[in-house]
Amino acid sequence: MREKIFKPSKTEDYGIKLIPYNTKYMLSIGISTSGSAEIRMAKKYGSAKIIATTLDKNGMNFAKKVISKYGVSSQVKVKLEDVRDEMIYPDECFDLVYARLVLHYLSKQELDKALDEIYRVLRPGGLFYLVMHDKSDRTIMKNFRSYDPETNLTTYISANGQLAQRQFFKADELEDLLTDKDFKLASIKHWREKLYVDFERTKEHKKKSKLISIVAFKPNPCQDYCEE
Repeated sequence: MREKIFKPSKTEDYGIKLIPYNTKYMLSIGISTSGSAEIRMAKKYGSAKIIATTLDKNGMNFAKKVISKYGVSSQVKVKLEDVRDEMIYPDECFDLVYARLVLHYLSKQELDKALDEIYRVLRPGGLFYLVMHDKSDRTIMKNFRSYDPETNLTTYISANGQLAQRQFFKADELEDLLTDKDFKLASIKHWREKLYVDFERTKEHKKKSKLISIVAFKPNPCQDYCEE
C-alpha cells in the first residue's frame, strides 16, 4: 500500500516487510510519524492487533484521526505511554516489538531497563525490530555540542535549530547491547535515509541520515528465525 500520506521510508518499509504473516500481537514503541507504519501493518496483516505508544498527546490525537480515516481503529490502539516506565503488559504477550528511531532518546541507564522489558514481553521466537542513528553520521557531528559519558547522550543542534539529545551507536555496540540481553541477531543493516522534521511528514531534512537497523529475536528452543 502506498498512500500519499505515507511518505517514503526505507527503514519503515523494510521493517514491515520482514514481519511474518502469522504475527498477531505487535507493540510499536513511539508511534511512527502520522501512524503510517501501524496503519500499513494493520492493512497488510488483517487479523493483527497493534498497540502504538507515544508521549505526545497532540501526536496521539493526530494519529488516531489518520488511523480512523483508514478504517483500522479496531486493530490499532494508540496510548500515551512512557517506555522508561515498567511495561503494564504480561510476560511473553507480543509477537513483535517495533522501535524505529525512538529508543535513542533514552539515556544508557533508561535504555538498559527498556531492553529488559522488551525482552520480557516478547514471546519466545518473537521479533524485535530496532532502528538507531549511526554514530558516524557527519551531519550530527558537524552540529555537535557535548557528550555525557555517564548517560551516553550527545547534545547537538537539530534540523529545526533546537538543542537535542540522542544516543548514537556503532553497529557492534548495538550488537553487544542486544546480545548481552540474550537476544539473538538475525540481521544488521546500514542505511542512508531522508527523515522528516515534523510528525506529519510534510517537511524532509535537507540531508540524509545514517541509520542502523537490527532484526533480533527472543530465542525459542523449538524454532529459529530466518529472514527471507
